[in-house]
Amino acid sequence: MTNNIIIWDRNKCKTCYSCIRACPVKAIHVKQNTVFPHFEDDRCIHCGHCIASCAYGAIKYYDSKKDVKEMLNSGVKVAAICAPSIAGEFVDIADYRKFVKMIRYLGFYFVNEMSFGVDIIAAKFREITAQNFNGKYFLTSHCPAAVELVEKIYPDLLPNLVPNVSPAAATAIVIRKIHGKNVKVVHITPCIAAKNALNRYKGNAKIDAVLTFKELRQLFEEFNIKEAYTQISDFDMPFGYKGGLYAIAQGFVEATGLDTSLLNGNTTTVEGSANTIQAVQQFKEFTENIKCNFSLFFCEGCITGPGMSKCDNKFLKQTFTKDYIKKRLANFEIDRWFSDVMTHSRYKELDCQYNNAEYALVKPDEYNVIVALKKITVPKNGIELNCGACGYQTCYGLAYAVAQGIAIPEMCVPNSQFGSREAVINMRRNSEELEKAETRLKELEILYNEAEIESRSNKSALSILIRSLRTGLVLTDPNFKVVDSNIGFVEILGEDAADIHDVIPFLVGANLKSLLPATLISQLTYLLQHDDDKLQRDVEIQGKLINATMFTLIPNQLICIILRNLHSKEERPEEIIERITEVIEENLRQVQQIGFILGEGAAKTEKMMNTIIETYKS
Repeated sequence: MTNNIIIWDRNKCKTCYSCIRACPVKAIHVKQNTVFPHFEDDRCIHCGHCIASCAYGAIKYYDSKKDVKEMLNSGVKVAAICAPSIAGEFVDIADYRKFVKMIRYLGFYFVNEMSFGVDIIAAKFREITAQNFNGKYFLTSHCPAAVELVEKIYPDLLPNLVPNVSPAAATAIVIRKIHGKNVKVVHITPCIAAKNALNRYKGNAKIDAVLTFKELRQLFEEFNIKEAYTQISDFDMPFGYKGGLYAIAQGFVEATGLDTSLLNGNTTTVEGSANTIQAVQQFKEFTENIKCNFSLFFCEGCITGPGMSKCDNKFLKQTFTKDYIKKRLANFEIDRWFSDVMTHSRYKELDCQYNNAEYALVKPDEYNVIVALKKITVPKNGIELNCGACGYQTCYGLAYAVAQGIAIPEMCVPNSQFGSREAVINMRRNSEELEKAETRLKELEILYNEAEIESRSNKSALSILIRSLRTGLVLTDPNFKVVDSNIGFVEILGEDAADIHDVIPFLVGANLKSLLPATLISQLTYLLQHDDDKLQRDVEIQGKLINATMFTLIPNQLICIILRNLHSKEERPEEIIERITEVIEENLRQVQQIGFILGEGAAKTEKMMNTIIETYKS
C-alpha cells in the first residue's frame, strides 16, 4: 500500500484554494514562487475535508479495492468488520441480513459488526473515567482523525488520550482470539483516516486493509452482486449491543452506560472539525476549569464520514440508524452479550500507546509578518477585513502564514476580486481602444486602395496608427534597425531608452541588438529565415517579465514585434489576458495585410514611373 492516503492530481487542479480553506489543520500549503497546493502528509490528519471541497476531482484517497481482492484470492480466511453506520449508507437494502450475505459473496469468510468492539471500548472508557485518576480527565481515542490531531498538533495531550485501541482493532482482537491469529481483517467504514491507521496496531489488533462504503459499493457493482437475488445471512457472533449507536456521535457515551445528564454527566460529546479543534484547545488551556472528559468525533458522527456515498441528510441517517438498532435489539440476548464482553474485555492487546508526531511550523520574524500584512491590506486601503475567506480567521493569520512560507498574498479573496474588477475595467478600456484602432485600420485600408495616395503618406499613416496604440510595438528591418515604434515600447525598455527617445524620437534607426535580449534576436533571425507566421516568447527586460509576439509584415523586409508587460499592480486572470490577446491578434492581422498592401503599392508605383520614363525617351 502507498504511504500517501490523500492523492493530489496536479493536472486537474485549478488553484482555487478551496482545499486550503477546508483543511482544519493547514496541512495544505502554497509555497513561495508557486501557485499550486502542496500537501504536507506529516501534518495531515486525513479527515477528508479537502476531498469534499474540491469541485474538480483533483483530490482523492487511496483506493484499497485491489489490495482487498488480492487478499480474498490469497487462500487465507478473511474477516470483514462493518461499521455500524451501514444503516445510514445502504438504505437501498431492505434487510441488513442480505447486506451481510452480499459481503460473503465477495469472498469474506467471516462478517462481523464493529458494534461489539465499540461495547468493549465503551466498557474500558467507563472503567477509566470512573476511577477518575485523581482528577485526571481524558479524550477518547476511537476516532482516528482525532487521535492524529492530538499526536501531530497537540502532543502535550498524549497522556490524556484513552490508552485503548480503536473499536475496529478491538473487534479484530476478538475475531483472532476466536478464529485464530492467521485470519486477515478488512475494516469496512466511512472513515478515510482509518486507512492511515493500518500500521498503528500489531499482532491480533492489526487491520490489514480498509474499505470505504464507496469502495464496497464499487465491488458490488464490479461483481454484479445485487440484493434482488441474494439470500439472508446474519453477522457472525459475538453480537454488539448499544455499540451499534456509535454511528451517531452521542451514541458512544450512551454505550458506556455513563450518566449523560448535563448536571451529573462527566463526558461531553463533541462532533465536527471546528468544534473538535476548539474542544481540544480549551481542554489543554482550561482543564482545571472544564473538569470534563471529551468524546471526540471529527466528523458530525460517522454517518457523515467522507467515505460515505453521500454525506448529507445527517438527521435522516440518524433515524435509519436508530430504526436499524431497534430491530437488531428486538430479541437480543443481553445475558450472553454480557458474558461475551466480560470474556473479551480483559485482553492486554486492548491497551495501546501513542506517538509524538508533532509537526511544528517555523515561527516567522515579526517584521516579515508586517510586510506580508501590508501586501494583503494595501488594495483595501490598509483595512483588515478578517473575513476568513482565505481559510485563516484573520488577515494577520494569513500574513503570518505568508511569512512562514506556507501561503501567498493572492489567497486573499477580496484582493482577488479587486484585481478582477480592475482587470475588467482595463479590458473594457483596451477593447474600446482596439475598436478605435480597428476603425482607423478600416479607414486606412480604404485610403490605401486609392491610387492617389503616395507611398510616403502610407508610411506616415501606419506610423500614426502604431504610435496611437498603448501596447508596446516596434517594426524592424532585416538588419535589426528600428523602422518605427511607439511609446509603449520605449517604456518597456526603461529610463535609458527614454533618454534616447528624447533625442531620437521613438528610437528610429537604433540597433535592436543593443536594446533587446539575445534570445529575442535569435528568434527574429529564425523568423527571417523561415516561413513561420508567428513566434512567442517570455523574456525578462529591465526586471520585468515581458511577453513578445513576433511576426512578418513583409517577407524578408519587415518584422513586427509586440511586447506586453506581464507585471502589473494586480495579477490579471489568465482568461482575460487570452481574450485581449485574441482581439489584438485579429487587429494585427489587418496591420499585416496593410503592410503587404504597402509593399504592393510601392511596386506598382515603381512600375508606372519606369513606363513614363521609357515613353519620354521614345
